[in-house]
Amino acid sequence: MYLISALVLGFIIFMIIYARYMNVSGDIARRKMQLDNFRDQVEFRVKRLVIGTRQINEDIALESEKLEDLKSELKNIGGSK
Repeated sequence: MYLISALVLGFIIFMIIYARYMNVSGDIARRKMQLDNFRDQVEFRVKRLVIGTRQINEDIALESEKLEDLKSELKNIGGSK
């Protein structure tokens, strides 16, 4: 009788420990998936920011050239009078 009780109690304890282990494993897998998704979102946003920054720098360089051209034209117009 004690042997059967000990086996049943051991099986119940084993099932409790196993259930906790599976719960923790599932939680870790879910967290890992969330982390992977977050990393992908960050990489996408960083890529967009780099492209946007590059475009802004190109626009600034182009407009600076135009500004210098306008300055030189104004100097030429002012000097010719």
